[in-house]
Amino acid sequence: MKPGLLLLSVFLVLQFAQAQSKRIIAPSKIEAVTVFLQGAEVKRTGMVQLPLGKSELVLSGISTDIETSSVQVKLEGDLTVLSVGVRKNFLQEEKIREELKQLEEQLEGMEDKQARQRKQQDVLKQEEAMLVRNQELKAGNTVLKPADLKAALDFQRERLEDLYKQQLDIDKLLLKLEKEKQVIRNQVNEMNSQRNQAVNELYAVVECRKAANVPVTATYLVNKAGWHPSYSIVVKDISSPLEVQFNANVYQSSGEIWKDVKLSLSSGNPSLNNQKPELQPWYLHYIMPGISAAPYRGFSNGNTLQGRVQDVEGRPVSGATVLVKGTSTATSTNENGFFALNGVARGAVLVVSGVGYQQQELPAAAGFLSISLALSAQSLDEVVVRGYALQGQVSGIQTGKREMRAKPLEVTTTYQPTTTKYEIREIYTLVNDGKINTIDVKKSVVPADYEYYAAPKLETAAYLTARLVNWQELELMAGEASLFFEGTFLGKSFIDPATAEDTLYLSLGRDANVIVKRTLVKDFSSKRFLGGNKAETKQFELSIRNNKKQPIRLLLEDQYPLSTMKEIEVEREGQDGGRLTSETGVVSWNLNVPPATEEKKSIRFTVKYPKEKRLQLD
Repeated sequence: MKPGLLLLSVFLVLQFAQAQSKRIIAPSKIEAVTVFLQGAEVKRTGMVQLPLGKSELVLSGISTDIETSSVQVKLEGDLTVLSVGVRKNFLQEEKIREELKQLEEQLEGMEDKQARQRKQQDVLKQEEAMLVRNQELKAGNTVLKPADLKAALDFQRERLEDLYKQQLDIDKLLLKLEKEKQVIRNQVNEMNSQRNQAVNELYAVVECRKAANVPVTATYLVNKAGWHPSYSIVVKDISSPLEVQFNANVYQSSGEIWKDVKLSLSSGNPSLNNQKPELQPWYLHYIMPGISAAPYRGFSNGNTLQGRVQDVEGRPVSGATVLVKGTSTATSTNENGFFALNGVARGAVLVVSGVGYQQQELPAAAGFLSISLALSAQSLDEVVVRGYALQGQVSGIQTGKREMRAKPLEVTTTYQPTTTKYEIREIYTLVNDGKINTIDVKKSVVPADYEYYAAPKLETAAYLTARLVNWQELELMAGEASLFFEGTFLGKSFIDPATAEDTLYLSLGRDANVIVKRTLVKDFSSKRFLGGNKAETKQFELSIRNNKKQPIRLLLEDQYPLSTMKEIEVEREGQDGGRLTSETGVVSWNLNVPPATEEKKSIRFTVKYPKEKRLQLD
């Protein structure tokens, strides 16, 4: 080769080598997480020493659940970030796979050794049985000499002792091997967990004009996380203000462990389309014969949707999250896989997810929903029952049996143009198990106007309601509410601020100390025939008894029947001072009932209709 050509080749090789990016691993930790109604933004921070020139900065241990288009990397200093990306760390995955293979080979070797020892134990037991069967020494007509008898007995005793010792040694060895196998199984489970968790890495190609030790910040979105609100509404008595405890139910199965992070909760949802809608031309076409537009058979606001989540083999999936997409309405399945959701609107889409299972979206349909979840490609071998003992890791409580709550966390609330953000001031840890953890966000004490409601025609019970005037100050979101009245858990209700106007009404459930009855007064009720017609007169007595120690205000309602045909005539004959709404036939009484007092009202009407017909007038 000519000298000039050789020098040119060496120069090009050196230039190529210099042009290659230097790979630099930057240690980082998760510092803060903002959890949205669906999804979460993870913030990682660290320090890295960057050399002069071009280099590739790598942050490892990143979730495989990452939304790649959301990745942002920020570096400070005299440098330029040329490109940013996400890729799978195949070296880490290959390393884990190789270690798993070695562990599995160790398990197989131990199982082979156990099998050989058990066979040896079988041989020893057969020899023992033979010696036991030959304990009666027989010598035919020959009389054994004492020395011979002693020698035979000594041999049998020594041999049995040796057999028992060998069997005991084998038992000890089998137990030791079983313990060693359990240690290796635990290692396999741990390796499987690492394999299923973070094996992605972020990289950023950086051009550095001066070598420096610079801080690095990376943010990205993960999908398998979220939160939904719930409430505990406590009424000490009807003369006390109402306490509203706002709780956040947070979950994550992103593949990362959020250890000692600054946790924030946002009412936003990055998965929603933020582009404003645009009307398109509405072209009319005739409906083709044989094709009809069937009415929607879904749910109206306030209806309850029920169902069950199971795996493909029909086993219940407990702890799965069922979320109404684009809203904060969500719940989780019980130990038998059943769930119930209130306030599911028409056209809603459900998002169902569980740790170790593929997320599924489906429309909310009428009737009982049976939802099957398939195992995800990276499901954990060791996942059996959803749940973790979070003692010492999470401040707050978990779902399940109600326990005493820890001291409420300090929360800073930030209002943004379209969302509200709650910043938990204490450091928090959330493990990668998909289990819902309940956080006390804030408690509000609100003046309320209490009133009972009773419609004994429908149900002989009085329902306590609370009327909140300045409810907008509570910043309520749609969610399930647990009701407590006079120290007793009454059940659950649903709060939907979207349906409220200036005043928010909360139904606090039944009160057994207010007794309601509706009785037919037979002396003032009759049935008679007038020519071809029949006239039925009904009078009902409505009684309210207040067994409480405080006076109560109660709205009592009954109704007159309404005629839909000319041949049916309704005469309204008396409503005992009640207020009538003519369009609906509803009669209302606003009552103030003192303690240990009974109040009575009545309603009377006559209905005329053809005598060959029948009407339900109770």
